[in-house]
Amino acid sequence: MLRIETHGPARQRGQQQGEAVRNLALPWIDRRLHELQQRYQATSRDVLLEKIRPQMGIWRIEEEKLYPQSVEECMGLAAGLGLDEETYSALTFYHRLGSHLPQCTVVGARDAQGRPLLGKTDDIGHEDLGMNILETTRPDHGYAHRHFHFAGTLWTIAGINECGLSIGMTGIPGPLRGKGLFSLTALHTILPACANVEEAIVHIRALQLNAYGFSLMLGDAQGHLTLIEKTSAGMVVLDPENIPLAHTNHILDPDFAGQNPAQHQSIHNNGQRRLATARALLAADVGPDQILCNRAVTGPICQRGEDDLHTDFAVVFSPMEKTLHLWPGYPDEVVVETLAV
Repeated sequence: MLRIETHGPARQRGQQQGEAVRNLALPWIDRRLHELQQRYQATSRDVLLEKIRPQMGIWRIEEEKLYPQSVEECMGLAAGLGLDEETYSALTFYHRLGSHLPQCTVVGARDAQGRPLLGKTDDIGHEDLGMNILETTRPDHGYAHRHFHFAGTLWTIAGINECGLSIGMTGIPGPLRGKGLFSLTALHTILPACANVEEAIVHIRALQLNAYGFSLMLGDAQGHLTLIEKTSAGMVVLDPENIPLAHTNHILDPDFAGQNPAQHQSIHNNGQRRLATARALLAADVGPDQILCNRAVTGPICQRGEDDLHTDFAVVFSPMEKTLHLWPGYPDEVVVETLAV
């Protein structure tokens, strides 16, 4: 897994990332844009951009209004990658324009001293293995943090900041709206802005999403541990007395599920199997580190091709200790690393 460091204002950080990941990211970006060309039956990249320009314009206005720092960071990324801004914008809206959506598992538990632990895997297609990177960011405004995302993007999927606030997401279905931010872009706003779970819940509740959604495990240095579900339809904080601290890729709150579209069937079935495994292991007091490495015959947490999904990495955050334990590959195979914030 590639590790990089960035610092300074948003555009500067974006350019630093783009330059650092160019060799890794450009072939992947080209594949994704080619997929969009096929999806929109565009004979060239220019024709594709002409077809999607009106939609991108609407979404870009929303980003400028709701999260101008992301626009600046993306402009820096485009420059660092050597791409024009409109072509890079097509990538930033790829999930809304295309069909690839994030799948993963998150679990929450406490160690023998009662301290919170947050575990997460990231499950992707085989051709994308190795695309996740670990970025250590020291912004000019906000908290320093380590966060995981695809190379060449700001799609934060997990991380921990200098205060100890830790997050790990899974993707869940949500209604499509014209206004708001894409879910992975919205997740990028949390770690620089929030010191603890309480602040994060207030922050996330106010976020406006325009597509898809996320469940999010949160923990902090004060010992709090919480699981939420958030889409453009709203947000719920799940009751740990009724819903164990585990999530895959379908909405668990029954009332909230009724306000959102159903998950794709293959992802739903795969997620149900993983959720059953995670809950059984949590009930048996198995720690997150062993859960993430699990290769059960049915519902393995570490995936190696089940429903064409592969686990790219796994991580366990210890918010009170301000450390993370990283498996930079299939977690049942690679050696774990321990990193401090």
